[in-house]
Amino acid sequence: MNPTRDRAPRRGSRRSLSGATFAEVMLSAAIIGTTVVGAMASLQSTAEVFHYFSDGPHEALMLAQEIHEAAMLLPWEEGGESAGFGPQISILGDFHDQTFKPPKSAEFDNIVSHKLWRQSVEVVQVDLTDPSVVIESPESFSGDTLTELRVLIHSEDGTEMGTFSWWMTEPEDDG
Repeated sequence: MNPTRDRAPRRGSRRSLSGATFAEVMLSAAIIGTTVVGAMASLQSTAEVFHYFSDGPHEALMLAQEIHEAAMLLPWEEGGESAGFGPQISILGDFHDQTFKPPKSAEFDNIVSHKLWRQSVEVVQVDLTDPSVVIESPESFSGDTLTELRVLIHSEDGTEMGTFSWWMTEPEDDG
């Protein structure tokens, strides 16, 4: 047995000692380049879409829906179990002419992602047979009424981003 012969390089292994071929280097550069370009294009698209959703009508709708969710949890009259929405609002009618800046979530938490935006709320009673007639004194009105919850959303520069409305009817008594 010859010890030097066992250590001698095998045939064909010369290339492995010298590194990769030019074609292999070019192929790996093309793969890495394609991956980087694809990732950057994806990041750019994400940034464009994020801006659209964070500063546009979709975000305004989300802020308005927070008020609607809170309104659905509130009682219509004093004396009912109140879910409460901050210190000033214990019934649905208390929402009328309220403005929230920074905007509030349905749990009355500040929405810090849009702290310079504003939610303005109106609660209006209308005649059920003719919704164009606003009822100024619902307690003295003898007909059926319908309640409109309207939420206006303004951006930080005061631009109106959207007005959203929901028709609400007083829940039936379970008694």
